Amino acid sequence: MGGVILSCFDDYIPNIPLEISDLYPIISNKNRWKEAHNQFTQIRLFLLAHPSFKPEAYLLLAETAAKITYNASNEPAPFDADRGYWIPKLAMQAAEYFKDERLKEQLTSTILLFKKNKKFKESLIAAKDFLLYKKIDAILWYDWDPIGINDDFPRDEYQSYVPGAYNLKKAGTGKEEIAAYLLNIETERMGMNGGLDNCLKIAEKIINL
Repeated sequence: MGGVILSCFDDYIPNIPLEISDLYPIISNKNRWKEAHNQFTQIRLFLLAHPSFKPEAYLLLAETAAKITYNASNEPAPFDADRGYWIPKLAMQAAEYFKDERLKEQLTSTILLFKKNKKFKESLIAAKDFLLYKKIDAILWYDWDPIGINDDFPRDEYQSYVPGAYNLKKAGTGKEEIAAYLLNIETERMGMNGGLDNCLKIAEKIINL
């Protein structure tokens, strides 16, 4: 959970500290979990050396992710067992710094799903796929929004189009095909003139996730 929640901030931190980016492959590889203890130390040293880094809660979140990863390795001298409970609180504290509803929405839905769904706790791939799906959903709502309704209408207005864009992304299709999918929705389903240039920009955002 810690690594997935931490990755929600990747688009919001201009220069992710190497000490944190190096944590991701450790979390992703069960055989490397014991290395998380040293990675925690590296993150702590970075925090102490950069007292003005903002938001501090992001660094504390990374520390906590390293701790629970090391604990999962069952190596000697584990960190305190309740560290996982701090993940949601630290994540939301870090999100407050950015004042971004999209980020808060992603974090809230991801945290709730981890709490309710056992398979996300056991499968990093399933958790990452879910996060990808939510990011595409956010792009269609906040960035695409062909009708111009994301300030007033219900949040689910474009959600029926998310699976199609998600499947195209997972299949490794190019931005032209994703743009064509979006343009078809605009012209055929919504009866609009459509905007290919904007659809290409949105498709590129999806490709770059």
